[in-house]
Amino acid sequence: MNNKTKSSSRTNSRGAADDAGEADNVDKIRDILFGNQMREVEQRFASLEKSLANDLAALRNENALQIESLKTFIESEIEILGSRLAGEEQSRIENVDELDDKVKQSVKQIDKKIADVVKSLDKSSRETNQKLLKQSQDFSSELSNQIGEARERMDGHRDELSSAKVDKLVLAEMLNALALQVNPDDSK
Repeated sequence: MNNKTKSSSRTNSRGAADDAGEADNVDKIRDILFGNQMREVEQRFASLEKSLANDLAALRNENALQIESLKTFIESEIEILGSRLAGEEQSRIENVDELDDKVKQSVKQIDKKIADVVKSLDKSSRETNQKLLKQSQDFSSELSNQIGEARERMDGHRDELSSAKVDKLVLAEMLNALALQVNPDDSK
């Protein structure tokens, strides 16, 4: 190493030592001037940190108690609502069963009424059919009687007409004779 390098490294070592000594001196002066205040501030910060930690722990405990209380309340409300729901469900089931029974009874009554109406209609239909058949038979026999009477009368009239009718040849000769009498010139 040459001399210049040696002297600059000594200068750097001294400068670093001087800087360290000066920093220590500045720290001592600061400690003398602001030491009590710094210690008070540090104590206040420590006290504040302790107070905040205690308050935070108290809040956590209080929140935990409130959460537990809320959880208990919610569970009890859920249980109450569950029992109400079960009661409501049971009530609705009973109402549905009751309505089902009423509907079944109504259906039975309607079926019975329909059966009665069908029986009544059958009976009425049979009676009407019998009446119509009897009237038809009566009408048919009355019609047969009237047809028979009309035939008898027609036969009687025909017989009268047959006996009262003049023979065609006799009638023709009579008319010729009458025509000759009326017009004697036509005979020639």
